Amino acid sequence: MASAHDEEHDTEQDTWFTAQGEEAGSPLIFRGRTNVPAGIVEAEYPFLVSVYWPYEPLDEIGMPSDEVNDAHIEFEDLLEKLDAPGSGFLMLVITGNGQKEWHWYVAKVDAWMQALNDALAGQPAFPIEIEDDQQPDWALYHEFIARLDGE
Repeated sequence: MASAHDEEHDTEQDTWFTAQGEEAGSPLIFRGRTNVPAGIVEAEYPFLVSVYWPYEPLDEIGMPSDEVNDAHIEFEDLLEKLDAPGSGFLMLVITGNGQKEWHWYVAKVDAWMQALNDALAGQPAFPIEIEDDQQPDWALYHEFIARLDGE
């Protein structure tokens, strides 16, 4: 799956990692929080919201073109204010194999979706698909971190 922490950078509150892995022979790039944000009680954000953006890969490697990557960055920047106590936390981002994924843990799906719609108001439609699931133990995130750390 993923190799050890390749790069770390600090934000105001927490540390993020980047890592590389592969799926079906194609490279994947992972970016995520090293830890649950300080002071956050996971059970208060019991829903996993996964946002998927399928794209036509640049080549057989499966990565997006510069144009698509720029659109991904623009999209993520628009959602920055949703990453906050009371709303939710972006915990893991995966790029490769013709798809970008953002995985959030949120307090209330309906409120988060409304905030998402508000953040995207006035923007051209983004080709995203959204799924949500109840996951109060943050299994996707913790299982990924455990594999990353080799546990």
